[in-house]
Amino acid sequence: MARGEQQHGTYLPPMRPVLTLSTIHLLCIASASSQQPAASAQIWQSGRSLDLIRRAAAQRAARDADTLLSAWRAEARGILRYASVLDHGAGPIERVIRADELRVEVYGESPNLSKQIIAAWRDTSFLPNRISYHRDHLGIVANDFGATIRLGQGDEVRDVIHPLSAGGLDRYQFAAGDTVTLQSQSGLVHVAIVRVRPVNPDSAGAVGTLYIDLDRAALVQFRFTFTPVSYRDPSVEEITVALDNALQESARWLPWHQSIMIRRRVSPLDFPARTVIRADWTIDNYELGVHHPPDRFAGLPLVGPRGPIRGGAWSAPIAPRLAELPAVDADIASIERDALQSLNGHLLDGLPRIRLGGAGISDFVRINRVEGVTPGIGGRVGIGGSLIARGHIAVGLSDERIVANASLERGVGTGVVSIAAQRLVRDIGDTPVTSGVMNSLSTAITGDDFGDYVLTQSLRVSYVARHGGAMIGASVGVESARSVGSTFASLGTGAAPNPALGRAGEWLVGHLDLARRDQHGLGWSFGADAGSGNGSYWRLRGDANGRIGLSTGELLVHATAGTSGGDLPEYRSFVLGGRGTLPGTPFRSLGGRRTALVEVAWAIPAALPTPPFPYSRWIRLPSIVSPYVAAGIAGGDMATVPWRATNRIEPVAGLRVDLWGPMLRLDAGVSLRTGRVGFSIDAHPDWWGVL
Repeated sequence: MARGEQQHGTYLPPMRPVLTLSTIHLLCIASASSQQPAASAQIWQSGRSLDLIRRAAAQRAARDADTLLSAWRAEARGILRYASVLDHGAGPIERVIRADELRVEVYGESPNLSKQIIAAWRDTSFLPNRISYHRDHLGIVANDFGATIRLGQGDEVRDVIHPLSAGGLDRYQFAAGDTVTLQSQSGLVHVAIVRVRPVNPDSAGAVGTLYIDLDRAALVQFRFTFTPVSYRDPSVEEITVALDNALQESARWLPWHQSIMIRRRVSPLDFPARTVIRADWTIDNYELGVHHPPDRFAGLPLVGPRGPIRGGAWSAPIAPRLAELPAVDADIASIERDALQSLNGHLLDGLPRIRLGGAGISDFVRINRVEGVTPGIGGRVGIGGSLIARGHIAVGLSDERIVANASLERGVGTGVVSIAAQRLVRDIGDTPVTSGVMNSLSTAITGDDFGDYVLTQSLRVSYVARHGGAMIGASVGVESARSVGSTFASLGTGAAPNPALGRAGEWLVGHLDLARRDQHGLGWSFGADAGSGNGSYWRLRGDANGRIGLSTGELLVHATAGTSGGDLPEYRSFVLGGRGTLPGTPFRSLGGRRTALVEVAWAIPAALPTPPFPYSRWIRLPSIVSPYVAAGIAGGDMATVPWRATNRIEPVAGLRVDLWGPMLRLDAGVSLRTGRVGFSIDAHPDWWGVL
């Protein structure tokens, strides 16, 4: 049997995904022509003004009455993920908390009857949770939602008018785009790409892209999200849906692939963490023209067990299946980007317009040797339909210094433009070497502060765009930096003096940042900046993270390097050594105008004891043991800073243990040159962004 064929049916096209603009070159394309203006020049029209939309709405209302295709059955296989997603500068980090796998029998009959029976269901938890899914997330969308769209049994989205319904013709606007001609095994299929948005963006409705078979006026694919007022649950940030259909018997499009993602946050807080529920389904093994028993469609549309079934329905564990699935944030990027363009930058999230928040726990209270105990408060306000204002203010109880930042941002095209003013006490390091919470505890108890601080004041205009796992950012502004002294007395021996790193005068500064990361943090980043003021300087920095699969574990490679020229300010010098870079060498003993660091680690999965978490009997908390070697070097000595450029390679060997998720990291290293040993314990770096 040829690829893409099943008994009684033929899939079109035989590759996946179906008719996604970013992957259309993977399909069997006979021809493609742009018969409509480009997206930026498209004309939005009422559904009643477009013959294709009127025909598509009529086709959905009547459905196909062909006796061969009026009744069918299929098998659906799906995986549900409940995950945490932590926002980091270069991209989000996804952590799966629980995964469920289901097999569902699906039955359908014209005009729009459907029945689903859960035949098998298993789950695995990787972190403690008490998640209980809405019942409709355990099955597929069998009839394109019908005339109205409901999700979460109506608790998340209820009674949103479908664009291709009688009511949708007047409530929505449509913009015709390209027409694509595909070669199927039974002939050519012409598909029109049509964008859709509500007439009133402040009303409930879908925003997305329709792919419509021109000859049959049938829906091939629908990729969409919703306007904010559509969400009934205030914790729902955004829901995205991708419905891909396949052509059966050259006559009817029926479900093939589906993805539904619900992103949530704690609604009163603007915080860089969210949870995600995502269902990914494949529907195949169709049988057409079947005869259903009279009571097939009686009762609830989805029936079966109320919870996972312990048994032998699967022979392989669920964890490897998760690696085959797309990252949750990267996969919705194109849907979100198209929706923002269609709504001209109108806000998409359904969260409250006014929320308290901060960049992490340490924005609410932190301790360092310069400010001492520093409480703070921040928030986010939605202004109109497209502007977001953010702000934060804090005061150091030891130095009595007020620090604050404020910004105003708006979506433009595929990115965000913002203007921001800041007065901050910040560490001079390019990347954190510890979590904010651990640094506060260490400073308070022992006086060990893993930061070197300056007071910066700046005003900048920035643009940041993201596409899948890629990011590009650029900014220009003015900045000044002043030295600050240590003022905090710890419970231990007291904090070391903070070095003088500021410089008089203001700088006109430009920044460029490029990055590409996956949900595991693998990828690369590059940053360039230049300043002019009391002299001029330039500075480049890049890093890369790679992974090589081994028969036992993985080989992880990390490399970072930086160089600079001109009259480089002290607070822009590079630093290495100790915690977070070269354990076993003195903390930030190396630095200057140039640095480089390479680390190679062998990550080996380990079965370590599970802590006494609630529900731990069903939880699989993986741990990783990683022996590693690292080497760093610093050049271009600067006499006015405490770190030295020795132009000598400093090698280190160590052992790293990531426990329970991973949630906790233990790191021990020894300098191969001096024999000095360094040890640290902290949260896993994936969590530092929220700590």
